[in-house]
Amino acid sequence: MLITTVVGSYPTGITVRTEDDARRAIEIAVNDQIKAGISVISDGQVRSDMVGIFALNMRGYRNESGRYHIAGRIESPDTPATVQDYLYAKKVAGSKAVVKGIVTGPTTMAKSSVVDKTSPYKSTSDPELIYDLAYAQASEVRALAKAGADIIQIDEPFFSVDADLETGIKAVNIVAKAAETPVMHVCGDIRPIFKKLLEANVRVLDHEFAISKNLEAMDRELIEAHGKIIGYGCLDTKSDTVESAEAVEANIRKAIEKIGKKNLWIDPDCGMRMRTKEAAYAKLSHMVEAVRKIG
Repeated sequence: MLITTVVGSYPTGITVRTEDDARRAIEIAVNDQIKAGISVISDGQVRSDMVGIFALNMRGYRNESGRYHIAGRIESPDTPATVQDYLYAKKVAGSKAVVKGIVTGPTTMAKSSVVDKTSPYKSTSDPELIYDLAYAQASEVRALAKAGADIIQIDEPFFSVDADLETGIKAVNIVAKAAETPVMHVCGDIRPIFKKLLEANVRVLDHEFAISKNLEAMDRELIEAHGKIIGYGCLDTKSDTVESAEAVEANIRKAIEKIGKKNLWIDPDCGMRMRTKEAAYAKLSHMVEAVRKIG
């Protein structure tokens, strides 16, 4: 059967202020994903936004009024930001699902930050900054891999918006090197850049397809020639409207026809943090039902 997964964030209804809050939120996220039938789950990314959780753990960053400022040279943190949550999610999941690690990519980290004059970097596009962030995130990936994460996802939403892909992909390759099964998630319209994304040294390229025309860019021969799997986003994560299992099945069958079943993983378009807990769970359940019908 097709592998089902999530992009990362999951709504739990808990505002995380303490370690107890975080554990309860992880338990909710993990148990909901398992109950829905997802085979490769996340810890729910319950603590912070995708940039802050890493930025505020690195040397070189500071927080000012909710913005992440790069005040000095970026250096790898003394302790990883996500390993404890990964390990707790793994404990809660037991043998019921695989838990993947997730890190935010260097370009997205850079583009989501403010570069102060006190830093050694010229701008958020400075290759030196992006490579320094890559080495810092590579240390996070090594820690996740050591903790048992075989599958590690690198999130680079800025690749489809505003990025130097030559630098960006080289940086992703630095991060991905320590992962056994690296995944790269790029949402948005990837049609103009898909051939370039194939150059990344990752096993899975994950994109949104439910609310985009990205299927137009898919070329089975090219995908297979590069040894890639496509993470096929088949759920609209910008809406609480729950797609029927039949509609999701029809969507996935279009992907199978164009990309090939063996070349696919199935997941939502993006993270589900902004959805209601009820909608997120129903969407995932219908996705798994659709995959089971396909067999």
